Amino acid sequence: MGEASDAARAVVAQFTRDGFVAAESAERAEFEVWDRLTAGRVLLVAVQTLLRLRGEDGPADLGRPVPGLDEEEAGLVVRTLLGDAAAAPETSRRGLITLDRLLGLMASLIEEESLSEDEVDSLLEVAEESCRAVGPWDESDDRRPRDGELVDFGGLLVPTEPGVEIRPMTSRDGSVVAVTVVRGRTAIQLQAFRALSDTSWATISEQLSRTMRSQGSSVEERAGRAGTELQAVVRIQGPPGKDRQTTRVLGFDGPGWVLRGFVTGVGAEPDSTEDWPYTTFQRTVVRMSAAPESTDTLIRLRRPQPEGG
Repeated sequence: MGEASDAARAVVAQFTRDGFVAAESAERAEFEVWDRLTAGRVLLVAVQTLLRLRGEDGPADLGRPVPGLDEEEAGLVVRTLLGDAAAAPETSRRGLITLDRLLGLMASLIEEESLSEDEVDSLLEVAEESCRAVGPWDESDDRRPRDGELVDFGGLLVPTEPGVEIRPMTSRDGSVVAVTVVRGRTAIQLQAFRALSDTSWATISEQLSRTMRSQGSSVEERAGRAGTELQAVVRIQGPPGKDRQTTRVLGFDGPGWVLRGFVTGVGAEPDSTEDWPYTTFQRTVVRMSAAPESTDTLIRLRRPQPEGG
Protein backbone atom coordinates (compact mmCIF):
# COMPACT_ATOMS: atom_id res chain seq x y z
CA MET A 1 0.00 0.00 0.00
CA GLY A 2 1.09 3.59 -0.57
CA GLU A 3 1.75 6.00 2.27
CA ALA A 4 -1.67 7.69 2.08
CA SER A 5 -3.66 4.46 1.77
CA ASP A 6 -1.62 2.89 4.58
CA ALA A 7 -2.51 5.82 6.85
CA ALA A 8 -6.15 5.55 5.77
CA ARG A 9 -6.18 1.85 6.70
CA ALA A 10 -4.91 2.70 10.20
CA VAL A 11 -7.65 5.32 10.60
CA VAL A 12 -10.34 2.84 9.51
CA ALA A 13 -8.99 0.18 11.87
CA GLN A 14 -9.01 2.58 14.84
CA PHE A 15 -12.54 3.81 14.10
CA THR A 16 -13.85 0.25 13.61
CA ARG A 17 -12.28 -0.85 16.88
CA ASP A 18 -13.27 2.13 19.06
CA GLY A 19 -16.34 3.61 17.37
CA PHE A 20 -14.96 7.15 17.37
CA VAL A 21 -12.15 9.14 15.74
CA ALA A 22 -9.14 9.33 18.05
CA ALA A 23 -6.96 12.43 18.07
CA GLU A 24 -4.08 10.60 16.41
CA SER A 25 -6.41 9.39 13.62
CA ALA A 26 -7.70 12.92 13.00
CA GLU A 27 -4.12 14.12 12.73
CA ARG A 28 -3.14 11.22 10.48
CA ALA A 29 -6.12 11.71 8.14
CA GLU A 30 -5.53 15.46 7.57
CA PHE A 31 -9.17 15.68 6.54
CA GLU A 32 -10.05 18.82 4.50
CA VAL A 33 -6.46 19.10 3.23
CA TRP A 34 -7.21 18.67 -0.46
CA ASP A 35 -4.30 20.25 -2.32
CA ARG A 36 -2.10 17.16 -1.87
CA LEU A 37 -2.58 13.44 -1.38
CA THR A 38 -3.67 12.66 2.19
CA ALA A 39 -5.39 9.79 4.01
CA GLY A 40 -8.52 11.94 4.18
CA ARG A 41 -8.68 12.20 0.38
CA VAL A 42 -8.20 8.45 0.05
CA LEU A 43 -11.04 7.77 2.50
CA LEU A 44 -13.36 10.15 0.66
CA VAL A 45 -12.67 8.50 -2.71
CA ALA A 46 -13.02 5.03 -1.17
CA VAL A 47 -16.52 5.85 0.11
CA GLN A 48 -17.48 7.34 -3.26
CA THR A 49 -16.26 4.16 -4.94
CA LEU A 50 -18.31 1.94 -2.64
CA LEU A 51 -21.44 4.01 -3.21
CA ARG A 52 -21.03 3.97 -6.98
CA LEU A 53 -20.39 0.22 -7.06
CA ARG A 54 -23.59 -0.37 -5.11
CA GLY A 55 -25.54 1.95 -7.39
CA GLU A 56 -27.19 3.62 -4.41
CA ASP A 57 -28.91 6.98 -4.86
CA GLY A 58 -29.92 7.46 -1.24
CA PRO A 59 -29.29 6.25 2.33
CA ALA A 60 -32.41 4.12 2.71
CA ASP A 61 -30.61 0.78 2.44
CA LEU A 62 -27.55 1.63 4.53
CA GLY A 63 -26.79 -0.84 7.30
CA ARG A 64 -27.03 1.81 9.99
CA PRO A 65 -27.59 5.60 10.09
CA VAL A 66 -24.80 8.04 9.35
CA PRO A 67 -23.62 9.30 12.78
CA GLY A 68 -25.02 12.72 13.68
CA LEU A 69 -27.24 13.02 10.59
CA ASP A 70 -30.96 12.69 10.11
CA GLU A 71 -32.38 11.04 7.00
CA GLU A 72 -32.57 14.26 4.97
CA GLU A 73 -28.99 15.24 5.85
CA ALA A 74 -27.70 11.75 5.10
CA GLY A 75 -29.43 11.91 1.72
CA LEU A 76 -27.65 15.18 0.93
CA VAL A 77 -24.27 13.67 1.88
CA VAL A 78 -24.78 10.53 -0.22
CA ARG A 79 -26.00 12.52 -3.23
CA THR A 80 -22.99 14.83 -2.95
CA LEU A 81 -20.58 11.91 -2.74
CA LEU A 82 -22.24 10.41 -5.82
CA GLY A 83 -21.50 13.61 -7.73
CA ASP A 84 -24.86 15.43 -7.52
CA ALA A 85 -23.76 19.02 -8.20
CA ALA A 86 -27.13 20.37 -7.04
CA ALA A 87 -26.70 18.85 -3.56
CA ALA A 88 -23.05 19.86 -3.07
CA PRO A 89 -23.53 23.58 -2.21
CA GLU A 90 -26.06 22.83 0.54
CA THR A 91 -23.92 20.00 1.92
CA SER A 92 -20.92 22.35 2.02
CA ARG A 93 -22.93 25.21 3.57
CA ARG A 94 -24.09 22.98 6.44
CA GLY A 95 -20.67 21.36 6.89
CA LEU A 96 -22.22 17.89 6.75
CA ILE A 97 -19.20 15.91 5.54
CA THR A 98 -16.85 15.38 8.47
CA LEU A 99 -14.27 12.67 9.13
CA ASP A 100 -16.34 10.84 11.75
CA ARG A 101 -19.45 10.83 9.55
CA LEU A 102 -17.47 9.67 6.52
CA LEU A 103 -15.97 6.82 8.53
CA GLY A 104 -19.41 5.92 9.91
CA LEU A 105 -20.78 5.73 6.38
CA MET A 106 -17.78 3.68 5.27
CA ALA A 107 -18.24 1.26 8.18
CA SER A 108 -21.90 0.79 7.17
CA LEU A 109 -20.95 0.05 3.58
CA ILE A 110 -18.17 -2.36 4.59
CA GLU A 111 -20.59 -4.23 6.87
CA GLU A 112 -23.32 -4.39 4.22
CA GLU A 113 -20.96 -5.71 1.58
CA SER A 114 -19.22 -8.07 4.04
CA LEU A 115 -15.82 -6.88 2.88
CA SER A 116 -12.76 -8.66 4.23
CA GLU A 117 -9.67 -6.83 5.48
CA ASP A 118 -7.88 -7.70 2.24
CA GLU A 119 -10.77 -6.30 0.21
CA VAL A 120 -10.74 -3.07 2.24
CA ASP A 121 -6.97 -2.81 1.69
CA SER A 122 -7.47 -3.24 -2.06
CA LEU A 123 -10.23 -0.62 -2.05
CA LEU A 124 -7.94 1.91 -0.34
CA GLU A 125 -5.10 1.15 -2.76
CA VAL A 126 -7.42 1.74 -5.72
CA ALA A 127 -8.67 4.95 -4.11
CA GLU A 128 -5.11 6.22 -3.68
CA GLU A 129 -4.30 5.47 -7.31
CA SER A 130 -7.49 7.27 -8.35
CA CYS A 131 -6.40 10.32 -6.34
CA ARG A 132 -3.07 10.30 -8.13
CA ALA A 133 -4.79 10.22 -11.54
CA VAL A 134 -6.33 13.71 -11.22
CA GLY A 135 -4.73 16.84 -12.67
CA PRO A 136 -3.55 19.51 -13.18
CA TRP A 137 -0.64 17.72 -14.75
CA ASP A 138 3.08 18.07 -15.16
CA GLU A 139 4.31 17.57 -18.72
CA SER A 140 6.39 14.58 -17.61
CA ASP A 141 3.46 12.65 -16.08
CA ASP A 142 2.67 9.67 -18.28
CA ARG A 143 -0.78 9.27 -16.70
CA ARG A 144 -2.17 12.54 -18.02
CA PRO A 145 -5.03 12.20 -20.54
CA ARG A 146 -4.04 12.43 -24.18
CA ASP A 147 -7.52 13.06 -25.55
CA GLY A 148 -8.89 16.53 -26.18
CA GLU A 149 -7.27 19.57 -27.76
CA LEU A 150 -4.70 21.66 -25.89
CA VAL A 151 -3.60 25.18 -26.85
CA ASP A 152 0.17 25.57 -26.48
CA PHE A 153 1.23 28.66 -24.51
CA GLY A 154 4.71 27.29 -23.83
CA GLY A 155 4.65 27.02 -20.05
CA LEU A 156 0.96 26.03 -20.08
CA LEU A 157 -1.02 23.70 -22.29
CA VAL A 158 -4.64 24.83 -21.93
CA PRO A 159 -7.63 22.62 -22.83
CA THR A 160 -10.16 23.98 -25.28
CA GLU A 161 -13.50 22.87 -26.72
CA PRO A 162 -16.23 24.28 -28.97
CA GLY A 163 -17.85 27.39 -27.52
CA VAL A 164 -14.77 28.36 -25.48
CA GLU A 165 -12.72 31.53 -26.00
CA ILE A 166 -9.09 31.63 -24.85
CA ARG A 167 -7.46 35.00 -24.20
CA PRO A 168 -3.75 35.51 -23.38
CA MET A 169 -3.21 38.12 -20.63
CA THR A 170 -0.15 40.34 -20.99
CA SER A 171 1.91 42.51 -18.64
CA ARG A 172 3.12 46.04 -19.40
CA ASP A 173 6.22 44.71 -21.15
CA GLY A 174 4.05 42.67 -23.50
CA SER A 175 4.92 39.24 -22.10
CA VAL A 176 2.12 36.71 -21.59
CA VAL A 177 1.62 36.11 -17.85
CA ALA A 178 -1.76 34.34 -17.69
CA VAL A 179 -4.47 32.74 -19.83
CA THR A 180 -8.20 33.40 -19.43
CA VAL A 181 -10.67 30.79 -20.65
CA VAL A 182 -14.23 32.03 -21.19
CA ARG A 183 -17.44 30.15 -21.81
CA GLY A 184 -20.75 31.93 -21.62
CA ARG A 185 -20.89 34.11 -18.50
CA THR A 186 -18.10 32.29 -16.67
CA ALA A 187 -14.31 32.64 -16.93
CA ILE A 188 -11.24 31.05 -15.36
CA GLN A 189 -7.85 32.74 -15.41
CA LEU A 190 -4.88 30.35 -15.22
CA GLN A 191 -1.47 31.35 -13.90
CA ALA A 192 1.51 29.19 -12.89
CA PHE A 193 4.42 29.84 -10.52
CA ARG A 194 7.73 28.17 -9.79
CA ALA A 195 7.63 26.62 -6.33
CA LEU A 196 10.46 27.71 -4.02
CA SER A 197 11.14 26.17 -0.61
CA ASP A 198 8.46 28.39 0.97
CA THR A 199 6.06 28.43 -1.99
CA SER A 200 2.97 26.21 -2.03
CA TRP A 201 -0.74 26.61 -2.66
CA ALA A 202 -1.19 26.75 1.14
CA THR A 203 1.18 29.73 1.50
CA ILE A 204 -0.14 31.46 -1.62
CA SER A 205 -3.79 31.10 -0.53
CA GLU A 206 -2.95 32.38 2.96
CA GLN A 207 -1.21 35.46 1.56
CA LEU A 208 -4.01 36.02 -0.93
CA SER A 209 -6.63 35.79 1.83
CA ARG A 210 -4.80 38.39 3.93
CA THR A 211 -4.46 40.74 0.96
CA MET A 212 -8.12 40.41 0.00
CA ARG A 213 -9.32 41.01 3.55
CA SER A 214 -7.07 44.06 3.91
CA GLN A 215 -8.81 45.47 0.82
CA GLY A 216 -12.25 45.00 2.30
CA SER A 217 -13.13 41.66 0.69
CA SER A 218 -14.73 38.72 2.46
CA VAL A 219 -12.89 35.40 2.06
CA GLU A 220 -13.87 31.86 3.07
CA GLU A 221 -11.81 28.70 2.69
CA ARG A 222 -13.77 25.67 1.54
CA ALA A 223 -13.32 22.20 0.08
CA GLY A 224 -14.14 22.04 -3.62
CA ARG A 225 -13.80 19.61 -6.49
CA ALA A 226 -10.20 20.70 -7.14
CA GLY A 227 -9.20 20.68 -3.46
CA THR A 228 -9.01 23.56 -1.02
CA GLU A 229 -10.31 26.72 -2.66
CA LEU A 230 -11.10 30.28 -1.64
CA GLN A 231 -14.59 31.72 -2.06
CA ALA A 232 -14.36 35.51 -1.98
CA VAL A 233 -16.44 38.62 -2.59
CA VAL A 234 -14.01 41.28 -3.81
CA ARG A 235 -14.29 45.01 -4.44
CA ILE A 236 -14.37 46.16 -8.07
CA GLN A 237 -14.90 49.51 -9.70
CA GLY A 238 -18.57 50.23 -10.24
CA PRO A 239 -21.62 52.06 -8.92
CA PRO A 240 -23.10 51.14 -5.51
CA GLY A 241 -24.66 47.69 -5.69
CA LYS A 242 -22.38 46.68 -8.57
CA ASP A 243 -19.02 47.19 -6.86
CA ARG A 244 -18.62 43.60 -5.63
CA GLN A 245 -17.65 40.46 -7.54
CA THR A 246 -17.77 36.85 -6.38
CA THR A 247 -14.75 34.75 -7.26
CA ARG A 248 -13.41 31.27 -6.54
CA VAL A 249 -9.67 30.74 -6.38
CA LEU A 250 -8.38 27.22 -7.10
CA GLY A 251 -4.85 26.01 -6.48
CA PHE A 252 -2.69 22.93 -6.94
CA ASP A 253 0.85 21.93 -5.97
CA GLY A 254 2.75 20.20 -8.77
CA PRO A 255 6.37 19.00 -8.90
CA GLY A 256 8.25 22.32 -8.71
CA TRP A 257 5.26 24.50 -9.59
CA VAL A 258 1.91 25.83 -8.36
CA LEU A 259 -1.07 26.39 -10.65
CA ARG A 260 -3.66 28.99 -9.65
CA GLY A 261 -7.09 29.54 -11.20
CA PHE A 262 -9.42 32.52 -10.65
CA VAL A 263 -13.05 31.66 -11.50
CA THR A 264 -15.36 34.65 -12.05
CA GLY A 265 -18.86 35.21 -13.36
CA VAL A 266 -21.87 32.95 -12.92
CA GLY A 267 -19.69 29.88 -12.31
CA ALA A 268 -18.14 31.49 -9.23
CA GLU A 269 -21.43 31.95 -7.38
CA PRO A 270 -21.90 29.75 -4.28
CA ASP A 271 -24.88 27.92 -5.80
CA SER A 272 -23.24 27.33 -9.20
CA THR A 273 -23.24 23.79 -10.56
CA GLU A 274 -20.91 24.51 -13.51
CA ASP A 275 -18.23 21.82 -13.82
CA TRP A 276 -16.25 23.08 -16.79
CA PRO A 277 -14.01 25.57 -14.88
CA TYR A 278 -12.84 22.67 -12.69
CA THR A 279 -12.44 20.38 -15.69
CA THR A 280 -10.39 23.06 -17.46
CA PHE A 281 -8.22 23.56 -14.37
CA GLN A 282 -7.64 19.84 -13.86
CA ARG A 283 -6.83 19.15 -17.53
CA THR A 284 -4.28 21.97 -17.75
CA VAL A 285 -0.65 20.85 -18.25
CA VAL A 286 2.30 22.80 -16.81
CA ARG A 287 5.47 22.68 -18.94
CA MET A 288 8.21 24.60 -17.17
CA SER A 289 10.84 23.43 -19.64
CA ALA A 290 9.21 25.57 -22.34
CA ALA A 291 8.74 28.69 -20.17
CA PRO A 292 10.90 31.76 -20.92
CA GLU A 293 13.38 32.72 -18.21
CA SER A 294 12.17 35.27 -15.65
CA THR A 295 13.58 36.89 -12.53
CA ASP A 296 10.50 36.13 -10.41
CA THR A 297 8.56 32.95 -9.61
CA LEU A 298 5.89 33.60 -12.26
CA ILE A 299 6.08 31.14 -15.14
CA ARG A 300 6.06 33.36 -18.23
CA LEU A 301 4.15 32.17 -21.27
CA ARG A 302 4.15 32.86 -24.99
CA ARG A 303 1.47 33.28 -27.59
CA PRO A 304 0.43 30.10 -29.42
CA GLN A 305 2.40 29.41 -32.57
CA PRO A 306 0.46 29.31 -35.85
CA GLU A 307 -0.04 25.82 -37.21
CA GLY A 308 2.94 24.86 -39.30
CA GLY A 309 4.97 27.77 -37.81
